[in-house]
Amino acid sequence: MGATGATGSTGDTGTTGATGSIGDTGATGMTGATGDAGSTGSAGATGATGATGNTGTTGATGPAFSGESFSAFLSTVNTSTSTQLTGWTVTSPYYDSTSFDEVGGNYTVPATGTYAIEATINYSTTAAITVSLGSGVTPYFVVRRTSPTVTALISGVFPILNANVALVLTLRSILGNGTVTLSGSVALTSGDVIGLFYEANGLTLSLNLGGGGTQGIVWSVFRLS
Repeated sequence: MGATGATGSTGDTGTTGATGSIGDTGATGMTGATGDAGSTGSAGATGATGATGNTGTTGATGPAFSGESFSAFLSTVNTSTSTQLTGWTVTSPYYDSTSFDEVGGNYTVPATGTYAIEATINYSTTAAITVSLGSGVTPYFVVRRTSPTVTALISGVFPILNANVALVLTLRSILGNGTVTLSGSVALTSGDVIGLFYEANGLTLSLNLGGGGTQGIVWSVFRLS
């Protein structure tokens, strides 16, 4: 057999064959790490205003106070007999009313209505008490209507000491100093005149009504309705 001949030159590349069919989908890969949180979005628009609730029930009507009133101060009155208290002071912190005569001590009711009346009377005796009071002697203070008819409106008696020690002592006496308070409300008619009075009622002892100094006597009236 003869020797193999030399290799011939490479032939031209043939045409590309048809694309083969797509292979099966591979298995799903592992889930990636969670990304950073995004920035907060803008606030949404304000919602519509809700309907107005029902109106609550009306509360009870308060007392009908008026501006008509006065408050007066009296430092001292020395007396041993019944007397009306006069010569009042109405400078601050006390105050006046056009219906009050501070010199004469009379208050003329400006309008028919209900009035609150208050008085605080400090007092002291000007000498030692040496005798026992009789059973009928009971001094007192009174707010009195003097016109058109005389009527006691509010009164308060002096504090009385009654002591009865068998076979040793029987004593009935006012205290050497003390305080009498009057307070109440009354119905008054326009034109009524009222004042504050001391009634000795048989007591002849000299008294310092008001006690002097800053204790004094305070009297006030104000219209409620």
